[in-house]
Amino acid sequence: MKFPKIKYPNLTFFLFSLIIAIALTYIGFFNTFFASLGDYGYIGALIAGLLLPITFTAPIATAALFYIGGHSELLPTLFLATFGALIGDLVIFTFVKNKTIAEIEAIRKEYRIEHRTHDHYRRHKALMDLFKSKPFHALALFLGGVLIMSPFPDELGVAIFATYRLNIHKFIPLSIFLNGVGIWLIILAGSLMIE
Repeated sequence: MKFPKIKYPNLTFFLFSLIIAIALTYIGFFNTFFASLGDYGYIGALIAGLLLPITFTAPIATAALFYIGGHSELLPTLFLATFGALIGDLVIFTFVKNKTIAEIEAIRKEYRIEHRTHDHYRRHKALMDLFKSKPFHALALFLGGVLIMSPFPDELGVAIFATYRLNIHKFIPLSIFLNGVGIWLIILAGSLMIE
């Protein structure tokens, strides 16, 4: 039996994994499975760092890092959590950069071919000119950095950097710095609360 070829495998996989994650969140899987993450010290910090960039596990990871910050040494916790977050960001970055952007571009081209009769050319060109302008680039990259640094999920921030054709050698130090600052603030808040 031959399986049908999926036209957009990366977007299909993303949608399927999103549905699974929503279902697991709804039944409380993540809360049950990762509830005691803060009790595992440095290993917990590494795992929390890995989970920090992901939408459905970011709140749990933030709470774990907050707790670990009050019970562990700052530098090892910061290092391990930042390393974990970097790995998570690299997975997202590679997934988005390698194939997903190409699939979105293919869908956009197909749409333009199928809807030629609707003369949207001027609006489309004006919108593209706005997206390609330097102020918009600066704003988008700033927003991407803020999203990665914040305790909110990193997917959108990483996707912004991936769409601007930032290569992986530039993205790695940027991710380390932005995640490091964000994680340091969470750990610091945790240690101050315990004191």
